[in-house]
Amino acid sequence: MRSFLRRLLRRHSTAVAYLALFAALGGSAYAAVTVTGSNIKDGTVTGKDVKNRSLAKSDLSPRALSSIGGQPGPQGPQGPAGPKGHIGPEGPAGPQGPAGPTGATGISGLQYLTSAGVGVPANATATGIVDCPAGKRALGGGVSRVGNGLVVDTAPQNDGVGWVGEMYNRGSGSVTMYVWAICANVSP
Repeated sequence: MRSFLRRLLRRHSTAVAYLALFAALGGSAYAAVTVTGSNIKDGTVTGKDVKNRSLAKSDLSPRALSSIGGQPGPQGPQGPAGPKGHIGPEGPAGPQGPAGPTGATGISGLQYLTSAGVGVPANATATGIVDCPAGKRALGGGVSRVGNGLVVDTAPQNDGVGWVGEMYNRGSGSVTMYVWAICANVSP
């Protein structure tokens, strides 16, 4: 090996070239191996020392990222509505609301009344009336008979305070007529 080196070193230009090559290769390999992040003092690397586009967001801390962000821009236009979502579960029942106003009482104190029997003479007409108790009104009524009579009229009395009926006896036998009414308290 010595003889090889001696032959190379005899030529001055070749020796200088090899020496320069060795120094260049050896020096860069040494720098790459010995310089690490722990060898660099905090705050000594500046923007001039970093190659453009060589760092990604993941290489920076959240504090560094927030310091380089600009001011927010103006709000953009509203986008189109998204699709309708699924119907959620039914919520709990709410509290009971206040009671409404009391309504009209309507009908109360219902009574069924029948008049005393009214005899209707042969070939004649007779009238029967049933009156409702004071304060009550007739809701309905009618006429019933025993014998061969014909009902001529049946209707409420004026203002519905009772019921009236009229019957004609078309035969020679006796006929008895009864007027009936359904009376009750009716509130407006």
